[in-house]
Amino acid sequence: MSIYRQPSRLITWKFRVRLLTQNLLRFFLIVVASVSGAIYLSLYLSLGDSDTERSVHGLIEPVMVKIDQFGVPVITAESHLDGFRALGYMAARDRLFQMDLLRRRSSGRLSEIYGETMVSLDMGQRVLGFEGVATEIVQHLPATQREVLEAYVEGVNSAIEGMAILPFEFVLLGYRPEPWRMEDSLLVLLAMFQDQSNSEDEERMLSVMEQALPTEVYKFLTPMTDPYTRVVLEEEQLSDDDYTVPTESLVSLLKQNDLLEKQTNIVQFHRMRAASNAWAVAGSKTKDGRAILANDMHTSISVPNVWYRCHLRIDNIEIAGVSLPGVPLIIAGASRHLAWGMTALVADVLDLVKIEINPEDHSEYLTSEGWKSFGIRREIIRVKGDLEQEIDVKTTEWGPIALKPLLNQPVAIRWTALDPVTINIGLLDIYQAENLEEGIAIINGTGGPPLNVILADHIGRVAWTTMGRLPLRMGFDGTTSRSWSDDSAGGWVGYISPQQLPRVVDPARGFVVNANNRSVDQNYPFTVGHAFANGYRAYRITDYLHEIDFIDEDEMFQLQLDTRVGVYGFYHDIALNVLNSTPLSNRPEFVEMRNYLEQWNGQANLESKGLAMLIQFRIALAQVLLEPILHSCRMLDKNFEYGWAHIDIPLQALLREKNLELLSNQEQLRYSNWDTFLLAILEQTAQKLMDKYSTRSLAELTWGKVNIADYVHPLSQGIAGAAFFLNFPRDSLPGCDFCVRVNGESFGATERLVISPAHWKDGILHTPGGQSGHPLSEHYRDQHRYWVNGQSIGFVSEEYKRYLKLIPVAQNHSNE
Repeated sequence: MSIYRQPSRLITWKFRVRLLTQNLLRFFLIVVASVSGAIYLSLYLSLGDSDTERSVHGLIEPVMVKIDQFGVPVITAESHLDGFRALGYMAARDRLFQMDLLRRRSSGRLSEIYGETMVSLDMGQRVLGFEGVATEIVQHLPATQREVLEAYVEGVNSAIEGMAILPFEFVLLGYRPEPWRMEDSLLVLLAMFQDQSNSEDEERMLSVMEQALPTEVYKFLTPMTDPYTRVVLEEEQLSDDDYTVPTESLVSLLKQNDLLEKQTNIVQFHRMRAASNAWAVAGSKTKDGRAILANDMHTSISVPNVWYRCHLRIDNIEIAGVSLPGVPLIIAGASRHLAWGMTALVADVLDLVKIEINPEDHSEYLTSEGWKSFGIRREIIRVKGDLEQEIDVKTTEWGPIALKPLLNQPVAIRWTALDPVTINIGLLDIYQAENLEEGIAIINGTGGPPLNVILADHIGRVAWTTMGRLPLRMGFDGTTSRSWSDDSAGGWVGYISPQQLPRVVDPARGFVVNANNRSVDQNYPFTVGHAFANGYRAYRITDYLHEIDFIDEDEMFQLQLDTRVGVYGFYHDIALNVLNSTPLSNRPEFVEMRNYLEQWNGQANLESKGLAMLIQFRIALAQVLLEPILHSCRMLDKNFEYGWAHIDIPLQALLREKNLELLSNQEQLRYSNWDTFLLAILEQTAQKLMDKYSTRSLAELTWGKVNIADYVHPLSQGIAGAAFFLNFPRDSLPGCDFCVRVNGESFGATERLVISPAHWKDGILHTPGGQSGHPLSEHYRDQHRYWVNGQSIGFVSEEYKRYLKLIPVAQNHSNE
C-alpha cells in the first residue's frame, strides 16, 4: 500500500510547490505592476499639461498663455513685469530640474544631491565664490532690472509651490528644490559666463610654453591669426614664405628633448572646439530690402536642450526667441524692430596673477603697497551620504587663489566674472529698441559674458558689435601670467568704455559675419583676445554671401546646414601625392587608401568617404611632429596640454619643409625619407580607424558611421534602463567642427535662428530635443527630428494646442 501512496504524496507536494511558485510570481508581478503604475502615475501627474488655470504671486492682471504645437508658450500680458512673472512660471514648469542643476553647478552645490563624485567640481566653484558674487551683483543692479528679476522669481516660485508632485528627478534624488532667488538667476548667468569666457587653461598653457621654449619656437607654435580670417577681414595675405620654420632652434630643442622621458597625449584637439555662427545681410542683398539675421549657437548638447523657446506680447511690445532657463533674457531672437544673435567673443578677460609670499610670514603676499594679509573665506561643502568637507579659500586684492599653482607658484584669479560691476541684465532694454543705434548702445552697455552680437533692423540695416566688459591692461597683453606686485609690471586700470567697444555698421559689402573668428582689425587700440577661432567657418559664410545677390530666409537656413570643409584639403593633397608617387603604390593597402581618399567630396555629409581618415591623419601628424617639441613643457608641468586654434599654420609649415631633422631622433632612425614617414602615418591611421570601428575595409567607413550623436540626460547613467527613456537617439550626423553645420558626438548647434524683424512669418527657429524636460511630455523631443534632418520650424506659430490662464493669487478660488 505504501508503494502506491509515496508517488501520490510526491505528486501532491510538487503540485503545491508549483502552485505556491505561481502565486508568488503572480504576487511579484502585481507588486511590480503596482509600483510601475504608481511611478508612471506620479510621472504623469507631474506633467501639469492638463492645467487650464493657475495662480501666480505678484500678478497685477491675469495673463493668458497659449501653448503652440511644439509646447512654446505665447505669453500675453498687460505689463512687462506680469509678462516676466509668466515667463518664470513657464520656464520652471518645463525645466525646473535643469534650472536647479545650473544654479547648483555655478555655486558649487552638486555634492549635496550627487554625493562625493562631485566634490572636486564643487571645490573649484567654491574657490571662485560665485554665490558671493551673485549677492553683490543684486546689490549693484539698477532698480528696473531688480524689478524684472523679482517678477521672474515670483513666477518660478509660484510654479514650484503649485507642484503637487515634483519633476521625477527630484523624486529619484530625494530632495525638494529650494525657493528661487534673484541670486539664483545670476548664478545661472554666471554659469553661462564661465562656459563662454574662461581662458584660464590657455593662460596656463602659454605661461608654461613661454618658460620652457626658446622665444622663436614659442612664437612659431602660437600664431595669432590664420589665412581664412585675413580674407574675411580683407587684410593683406601672407605667403608660405612669410611663415618661416625656426629650423635651427627646433633641431637643437629636439636633441635636448631626446634625452627626456617620452611624453604622449600632449596635443589635444578638444581644446580648440568651435562655438557659434552669426551673420546678417542688409537690404541691398535681399529682393525686397529686408535685413535678415541668422544665428546658430554651438555648445554641449544636453537633455533637455540648454535653450527655452518663448514668445511674449507685452503691451505694445512683441518679442520671441530663445531664453536661458532661470534668466529673464531672450539671448537670441527678435522684436518687430530689431533682431539679434550672439557668438562667443573668445576674449581674454581673465589673468592669473603670480603671488609672491612673504618668506617670513606665509600669511602675507606682496602688493604694490607692500605686504598684505591674505583674506580667508571658509566654505563648507555638504556631501550626500558622506561627511561635509571644509575648505579655506585664500583671497587677494585681485581675486581668489586658484586651487592649482602655476609653475609651482600660487596664482590669483583676476576675472571680470568675479567683479560684480561687470554683470547686469541690461539686454532687457533691447526689447524696446526701435533702431540700430539704440540696439548697439544697449548691447555695448550690457554686462555679462563677452560676446559678439550681430544685429539686423526692420528697415534693412545690419551691424556687428560686442557686449561685456573688456579689461584695460597696463604694461602687458594678458597672454601669460605676471606678477602685479609692482605697478610698473602690469595690471588692470579699468575697462574699455562702452563707446570704445568695436563695431561695424552698414558695411559696404552688405553683410556682417562672425563665427568666433577675429572681427577686430589690427588697428584697434585695445587687446580683446589672442587666439580667436579658426576663420574657416567665417570664410565659408563670407564666400557664400558674396556669391549670391539676392538671398532669402530659406537660403540663409541652408547655409546654416552647409557641410563643406576646406580645412582638410591640404592633408588630402599631401596624402594623395605620396600615395600616387611611391614605388609601393600598387600594394593593396595603399590602393585601398588611395581609392578611399579620392572619393572624398570635400564635405562632411553622411555619405562622405575619406573624411574620417583625413581627420585622424591630421591628428596623428600633429602628435608626431609637435609633441617631441613640447616634451620640455610636459616636464615642467605634468598636466601640460597644447591646443591652439591656429595649429595648422605651424603644422603645415613643418610638413612643407619635409625635413627629417624635424622629427624626434627615434623617428629619424625609423624612416629613410619623408615619403616613407608619411606612408607610415597613413598606414597607422587606416589601421586605427578600422580597429576602432570594427571594419575590414575603409570603403565601408562613411562619415555617417563615424559621427554619431550621444545626447544624454544627467540621470541616465545612474539608473538601469533609464537611458532608453531619457536619452535622445544615437543619430548619424552630417557636419563637423570646421563646417558651418557644426555637429559632433555631444556638441553642436543648440538652436538655428533665421529672422527678419519685420517679417516674422518667414522666420525659422528650431532646437534639438524639445521644450519640456519631462520624458512623458509630447514636447520632450518633438523638435528633434526637425533638427537632425535639417528641417525648418516657424519662428512663431498661430496654431495652439492648449491654453493656460495665470491669475493673481487672490482670484484663484478653485485652488484655495
